[in-house]
Amino acid sequence: MKKVIFLLLLILISLNDNLIAQDNPQSNQTIIRLTIVKDNDKILMRKTKFGWMTPAVYYKERQTISEVLDSISGVYGITISNPYLKGLFTYKYDFKSTSDMRQLYVANYKSGQLKPKVGEEEIYWMPIKEALNRLERTVPSLMQMTKQILDYSNTLWGGSFILFKEKNKINSRMEEDFYPLFKI
Repeated sequence: MKKVIFLLLLILISLNDNLIAQDNPQSNQTIIRLTIVKDNDKILMRKTKFGWMTPAVYYKERQTISEVLDSISGVYGITISNPYLKGLFTYKYDFKSTSDMRQLYVANYKSGQLKPKVGEEEIYWMPIKEALNRLERTVPSLMQMTKQILDYSNTLWGGSFILFKEKNKINSRMEEDFYPLFKI
């Protein structure tokens, strides 16, 4: 009888360890970032706890890409047109064991009244040059990627960055230079 109880106890411990491992997976993620252009000279910028950024979402829900892009813009009370994939970039970290894929899309503002997303105090249509300066102060790689996809909009770009912490701030350096994946 003691052997049966001991065996059952081992099975329960094993099952518990497997369930804990499934609750906390260390997996790579995809982040979809949307640069919304208005009047060919402004982009939508939002202030987060990390600094100024373009809208983005972790791609976790069971949605198509079009649904994700529409939901990103819809959160801000606007609709978009002509969304195009413009960049596929990899983020590797020196402070965690995973990496992220960044999909950068560009779309045009179509209609709607801009409203802040819950938990965000500031959103603006910002002139592109000012937006790039603010992106640079948040995470330099985000500025580099955004500038690349806006300056060379007829190409789908790839590249890779290392993110690291420096004086309690996230910084970055390019690991692979930008390279064209596809030209339109």
